[in-house]
Amino acid sequence: MAPVKKRAYGAALAEQVAEALLAGRRLAAYHRDYCGLGLEYRGGTFFYGEVWDGQLQQQWNTIDNRPGFLLSFPDRAAFVAWLSAQSDTTLSRRELAESFYHDNQTITRSRLQAFVADQPWFL
Repeated sequence: MAPVKKRAYGAALAEQVAEALLAGRRLAAYHRDYCGLGLEYRGGTFFYGEVWDGQLQQQWNTIDNRPGFLLSFPDRAAFVAWLSAQSDTTLSRRELAESFYHDNQTITRSRLQAFVADQPWFL
């Protein structure tokens, strides 16, 4: 069995996250400046991306002057397929040159589990 951080989230958890998002809930911290990564469903599309000042962004950020990061998924099936294959490791942002982003308020299994259980996930 793969270590927890490398183990894919799987379809069951991804489906639960999709259901919570479809119900109108957002997984996005709300505080000033960089708020990490978040998930949202709006306008028929699922989104995963950087959160700045509580909002998912496509604009330039303020840390290293690059475009904001945002992925979109046109339907539930595409989102669930993507999220189910992810893990804490794949979403750690360690691929970025700027170490500020490494594991900084990223999506994790424990954060997703708390989100679907409607428990505080930001602690």
